[in-house]
Amino acid sequence: MAEDPLIGYREMAERAGIRPGTLRNYRAKGLLPEPDDISVPDRPRWKTSTFDAWMASRPGRGARTDLRPPDAAD
Repeated sequence: MAEDPLIGYREMAERAGIRPGTLRNYRAKGLLPEPDDISVPDRPRWKTSTFDAWMASRPGRGARTDLRPPDAAD
């Protein structure tokens, strides 16, 4: 069985190419998945697979998520 290590904000930020503070803000806004491990207070951790799935589902860097698609009805 393949390993699925737990990673924290620092490791996630390195994988995503962003700052750890950005990920903390995402979590505060409810944009990150729930942590897989909260056994250490103030140190949530996610399985690598959980984070990779979230990364695959999010828009690319600089994507305007506030705009409606052209075919959206008013």
